[in-house]
Amino acid sequence: MNGALFAGLSGTVAFQERLDVVGNNIANSNTIAYKESRTTFADALYQTLEGGRAGSEAGLGGADPLQIGSGVSLSAVSVNHRQGSLERTGQPLDCAIEGEGMLVLSDGQGQFFTRDGSLMLDDTNTLVSAGNGYRVLGWTATDGVINSSGVPGTLTFDLSTLAPPVASSEAQVAGNLDSTAAVGHAVTSTISVFDSLGEMHEVELTFTNTPTANEWTCDATCGADTATVTMTFDPSGALIGGDTVNLSITHTNGAASPQTVAIDLSAVTSVAQVTSVAVRSQDGRAASALSSVEIADDGFIMGSYADGRTTTLGQLAMASFSNPGGLQRIGANLYAEAPGAGMPSIGAASTGGRGRIVGGSLEMSNVDLTRSFVDMITTQRGFQASTRVIATANEMLDDVVRLIRT
Repeated sequence: MNGALFAGLSGTVAFQERLDVVGNNIANSNTIAYKESRTTFADALYQTLEGGRAGSEAGLGGADPLQIGSGVSLSAVSVNHRQGSLERTGQPLDCAIEGEGMLVLSDGQGQFFTRDGSLMLDDTNTLVSAGNGYRVLGWTATDGVINSSGVPGTLTFDLSTLAPPVASSEAQVAGNLDSTAAVGHAVTSTISVFDSLGEMHEVELTFTNTPTANEWTCDATCGADTATVTMTFDPSGALIGGDTVNLSITHTNGAASPQTVAIDLSAVTSVAQVTSVAVRSQDGRAASALSSVEIADDGFIMGSYADGRTTTLGQLAMASFSNPGGLQRIGANLYAEAPGAGMPSIGAASTGGRGRIVGGSLEMSNVDLTRSFVDMITTQRGFQASTRVIATANEMLDDVVRLIRT
């Protein structure tokens, strides 16, 4: 009967521990990227009353061993790393992982891992986890290029940083010059170009119809600097000569000088139609301040500047493990390295078996509430049954005591 008491006790303890796990799952049903836990029971030590025997030639048959169990014990609490659903948040620094892998964080001394993609820029403009303030690791771009084979570091994006100016070197003009225009008829258009200091200069283009049939001249002027080219058109109005005018601009403001700007005229035609000439494209830009940062798909960090252009600033690092269930949970949606998980393999998203990163989204908890409530009910019933074993064994002991008294 003592065995029954202790077997019932082991059951109540085991079911209490299971209820703790189920309760924790339910409590975290809305925790970002939470992975539910599962309990596994194992039968406890057995008392062998009689060993088994094999059949013999003397006519005796074999017999199984006679054993009585000692109850149950908690064998393992495993983590179910099944993918949670993704929810679109629209927040520029939120990201979710679809597939295997975790983000890599640092507290300045060691590395930690998480699937919680709610990120933010702190007061030093460093990318950190919004929940715990740990710094997010990744690679900073150099001229828009990412080297994901290097060692990842912290990511800092100062919103007051100015992107340097880029001097203009080329432009393209498109349109039509009316082939029926009078000799000497002139058409003007303007191009804005930038010098190496980011200062803008106006280049005026003047197209003039010459006495020669199917011929116009193009004069490019910027201050005292001028360049001219003769444009020749075939009978169908297509340009066959003089498709580029190269203007050399001399600066006195300290910018690199001279500055050569090649103006492409190949998209200009000359047919009997209203004249309309305009700039199609040009390079170069002034200095511009970084105005916002957002995380795009595959963990690329994109910066938007005040002039409307965007560029790649960096990329988030991801870690994968041969056995993610072997990681140690330390709270705050963080995991720490543990021997059973294997060494982390760190690299870019969508490489080396790592999943992809979805920008502007978060991964929800993978807790199945319906199943959790069923587990809670079966755990309660198992606990009640174990207490009944204890109560019944106690009643039997009472009967024995009463037998002695009589």
